Amino acid sequence: MIRSVPILHYTMEMAQFVRRAFEEFKPDAVAVELPETLETHFIHAAMRLPDISVVKSDALYFMCEPCDGAFEGLRSALENGLPAYCIDLDVEDYPLHHNPLPDPYATTHIGLSAYYEAYRQVKIKKHPRDEKRELYMARRLKELLLHHDRVLYIGGMSHIDSVLKRIDQKRFPELTHVKREEMQLVTLTEDASREVMAESGWITRAYEQWRQDPEGGLLDRQKLLYQLYKAAAVRYRENTGNPFPGYYLRNTMKYVRNYSLLHGQLMPDLYKILTAAKGCVDHNYAYETWYLATLYPYRKNIDNLPELDLSVEDVWKSAKRLEFHLKQKREKGLNFQRRAKDKTAVQFRPPAPFSICSYPPEDVIIENFGEFLKKKGQVLLSEEGGRTLPFSSSLEDGIDTRETIRHFYEHKLYVKVNGRPPGAASSVVVIFNEDLDREEFPWTTTWIGEHNQESDMAFYATSTSTNVVGPGISRCEYGGFLMTNPPRRLMDVWSDPDYRGSYSKAEVLLLAAIDYAVKPIIVYVAEKPPRSKIRSFATRFGKKIIYIPIGGLSPILLNKIRTFHVLDGHNKREIAGDYIF
Repeated sequence: MIRSVPILHYTMEMAQFVRRAFEEFKPDAVAVELPETLETHFIHAAMRLPDISVVKSDALYFMCEPCDGAFEGLRSALENGLPAYCIDLDVEDYPLHHNPLPDPYATTHIGLSAYYEAYRQVKIKKHPRDEKRELYMARRLKELLLHHDRVLYIGGMSHIDSVLKRIDQKRFPELTHVKREEMQLVTLTEDASREVMAESGWITRAYEQWRQDPEGGLLDRQKLLYQLYKAAAVRYRENTGNPFPGYYLRNTMKYVRNYSLLHGQLMPDLYKILTAAKGCVDHNYAYETWYLATLYPYRKNIDNLPELDLSVEDVWKSAKRLEFHLKQKREKGLNFQRRAKDKTAVQFRPPAPFSICSYPPEDVIIENFGEFLKKKGQVLLSEEGGRTLPFSSSLEDGIDTRETIRHFYEHKLYVKVNGRPPGAASSVVVIFNEDLDREEFPWTTTWIGEHNQESDMAFYATSTSTNVVGPGISRCEYGGFLMTNPPRRLMDVWSDPDYRGSYSKAEVLLLAAIDYAVKPIIVYVAEKPPRSKIRSFATRFGKKIIYIPIGGLSPILLNKIRTFHVLDGHNKREIAGDYIF
């Protein structure tokens, strides 16, 4: 009796089905679709698993990984003391090609049988040497049936059906293997294993853990990806000191899903995973994701095989490069040593309640950020009131490509006509953290602009005593802030009785923005939109709140804005540049 398991090589999902088939079928021999001439080396490589091996034959490299169905078959047989056979014909110059197939992740939900039945309906173009390989494997399987009652056959999806049909032939042609001059079993260096493993180290580690305890069902690649991003976020916070709000993870998962679907995949490859991390957060987060994704702790090489430093091009013939431009804190300046290396003696002691002030270079950055948000709010409002019309005599605000394609049968162009916003914006509220428990950002205050080019501000932030970086210089982090123009009008919003009650800190800032706005638009940036109660309050005063999801803004810019410095007196501005970086 033969039980066959159709697989796609180097896929974690297929390796799981092979493992399950072995445990259910309980064979007395295993046959796999690997070249018979290299059987000794493949058996040795299977014995070394989960350590990574490479069979080097002339200019070819065969990766031997836990997440390949063929090597899972060999490994399971050896662990149970059963004979294992490589039954494929070794042919010369067989190309490495990728067939356009549905994503193997689908097998997690529909099963291997349904996936294979759908695969059989697709006509895959075969290589001219495939017929000889299939004849040879059919003959070897027929020979194995003479010595074994139950044979588990693991073969590629494009070959397994043809092989099984040819087993009943009475005669087979004489076929010979290509002669190999060099055959060697080697292993990889740590850098090479990070680069060339078909399944990333993160996926392979999860597979090894599942293999020890498979009772919980099949692994879900989507959940593994989610866990990878969460683990990378922990390292990101530890190594950069930057926060990692929940919308970062939500945006990254959404981006990588859409990126995969655009390329006909249900689940992304490593390149797409890292591209999403870099695009939705920054290069440092992408690096932490890469570090964990490619980390493989099972490299032991206890039998001291030669280590090769192979590249992706050596093994897989093609590659995509992704570079990380990391932002790191420098230990030294260009031409001088920073002051106050020992910070135990520095303190933050304002001589008077109204003596504290900001650091002017940071004021310029945040003012520019506020202007950017005001313009963005106006653009969003104009788009919201826009409409699409057939082209007559003017292109108006540009061609509406989507509507033109939708009405292609009419043979007309459609153009955009943006609405005109009711006015400009004079108040901006940015909420990084709502701080609903009122503990993480205890410091609440109001700052008055020092001149006409500077906005009034109200904000809640971390305490000035938490991170003192120099004499009279404290580094703080915004939980949220309000900016409003013109300056020198803002009262202390935190003691205003109009805002007391059940309002959160974020809502206090938004209510103040509505009250003090001299123009009809208020821009509100946060993770969640404001409550309908707040919107109604704004409508009564003829104001309109434009909500911008904070996840749609650049994480690099937000990290730059989020941190600011407070000085305990104007005289500290002369030395602040030596301590602020």
